[in-house]
Order: sequence, then C-alpha cells, then structure tokens
Amino acid sequence: MSEAEPTWAIVATVDEPPAVVQAFVAWHLRLGADAIYLYFDRPDDPAADLFGHLDQVHVTRCDAVYWGATGHDRPRRHEIRQVSNARDAYARAAAKWLLHIDADEFVWCDGGVAFCLAEISDGIEAVTFPAAERVHTGPAASIFAGKFRLPFAKPADEGRAIFGPPYDLTYRGLTGHAQGKAFSRVGRGLRLSIHRPRPQDRGAKLAIHRCPADQMVLLHFEGLTRQQWIFKLLRMAQALEHDDGMPPSAHRAGQAAAVLEGPDGAGALHDLLKTADAAQLGVLAKYGLLLPLSFDPQDAITQFFPDADVDLSPDAIDRWLATHKANTLSFLKWR
Repeated sequence: MSEAEPTWAIVATVDEPPAVVQAFVAWHLRLGADAIYLYFDRPDDPAADLFGHLDQVHVTRCDAVYWGATGHDRPRRHEIRQVSNARDAYARAAAKWLLHIDADEFVWCDGGVAFCLAEISDGIEAVTFPAAERVHTGPAASIFAGKFRLPFAKPADEGRAIFGPPYDLTYRGLTGHAQGKAFSRVGRGLRLSIHRPRPQDRGAKLAIHRCPADQMVLLHFEGLTRQQWIFKLLRMAQALEHDDGMPPSAHRAGQAAAVLEGPDGAGALHDLLKTADAAQLGVLAKYGLLLPLSFDPQDAITQFFPDADVDLSPDAIDRWLATHKANTLSFLKWR
C-alpha cells in the first residue's frame, strides 16, 4: 500500500453464528482492512477462539473485567454496549480511519476502500455511504444469496406497488435502516455512535465535516434467514418489555407488533417484506433501486480460513439459533 492509500479498520460488537463472523472478517480483510476489532457480547462465545491465526483481528471478550475497566457495569441496552465498544476501538486504533458496523453488514466498494479514502481531503472527518438491503429472490443454498435494494427517495406510491399496505412497515422500502454508515477519521477526538460520529464535546455547535463516498455501499443482510429475522424482532420486543432496549423506529415497532399479534403469520410477513418476485424486482429496477451486483464471500473465507468447514447454509444458521437463542425464540410462548 502506498503512502497515498490510508489504512482503515472496522469495529463490530458480535453475537452471531461463527460462520457469519468468519465471513465478515474474511470479506473485509480481503477488501484491505488493516485491522478488525471484534467485541464478543457473550464473553464465553467459542467463536472468539477462531481468529488467533490472524494478526489483524483483535478479539475482546466483553466480560466483567472488561466492563470494569471502562469504569461502569455492563450496560443493559445492546445499543449502548455497541457504542461503548466502538469508542474503545477508536481510542485503540492505529489506522487512519475506523468504521463501526454490524456483523451482518458488508462494505462494497468499486475501486478499493483505501483508494477511495485517499481522495478525501484532510478537513473531512467522516465519510458516509448508503445502505442497500438484501432481498430474497427464492430458495437459496447460501445465507448471502439474493439481490440488493436501495431505499426510495421518499415515501411514495411506488413503494406500495411493491409491498401494498405493508409498505408502512418499512422505512422507504427497507425493513432495516436506511441511514447507512460512516468511516470516522481516527485521532480527531470523535465520539462514535451507531451510524455517524459526533463531536467529543456534547455541547459543541460545530458540525462534523463529512462527505459522501459515491463508490461505496453497505450491503445489509437484515435477517440472514427467515427465522433470524423473526428472532431479532422478538429480541427487540423482549428487551423493550424489560426496559432493556432503545425505543425502536416506527416501522420496526410495527414489525414487532405484527409478529406478536399474529405469530402464526410471522413467516408470511417476512416473505411479504423480505422477498421479491420478477415483477417487484422490475419496479425496483425502474426506479434505479436495484443494485446490479451479487455477493459471495466464499473465496475470501477459503483464503483466511483454509482449514475450516464454514457452513453458510440457512439450515446451519437456524440450528445455531435453536441451540443458542432458545429463550428468545420461545418469547411468544411464555409472553
């Protein structure tokens, strides 16, 4: 890498099937990440042992000792833990840029991330790029199969041409977030958050100088399987019932309410919101909202985990959920 190509790193708080974390790490290392900071939300997660052969991967088990060193107990809310971990990584990072994303989010960049960041002037502190959400197009052997849709520019009738009335359970046509994420320049005293960095001084009136990166997009696999999408909604509802979660956006709250009110129809709701047939894909393409790309991290996995049997099948992810997340999956039964 030349002097003109700055280093960049990624931080994520993870509690996902091991195969997902391995794909996440392998993809971004192959993309050129200088370092990846993984904070394991469950300190006893055996997946934390899978990365010892990779010097670029820095593993932190978020146990009582770790949280004690931060000066406070383990935050109850998942989002607060994520932000705290991101800020810890920002303080540790040796790279020039740091990106805070989730393990089901993958950077896609035409021309290379470092090359793109090298074009950014020194006065810019954050580089933003949009999210594209995976949409299922039929049965698939891999959790990463499908196509990618961008959000509608504004709530519009065109969205209802795809979803019908359930369009109101989306945000501009996406079931997850449409804000995208941002690279933050290291060493500028920024306070990382979920989507965008903030000034270190909470009372500061000066805005952070940022610019968009046209060559980048964040591929968001919001629900790697039907079961995982339902699980994440149940996890949110369970957390809110115990006052453990941040208030969700209106469309996410609507999705959770729909699942809780009609659990037998949760799978059908997923298929309505998360799949698209040829006609619906045509509507997306008509409005320039269908990305002409496919995603497959298998070559990257083979490169960085040559001796591992990494199962990317939907069945493998669902088996992991049934084993490790049974309490949340049974939330509908005991609620």
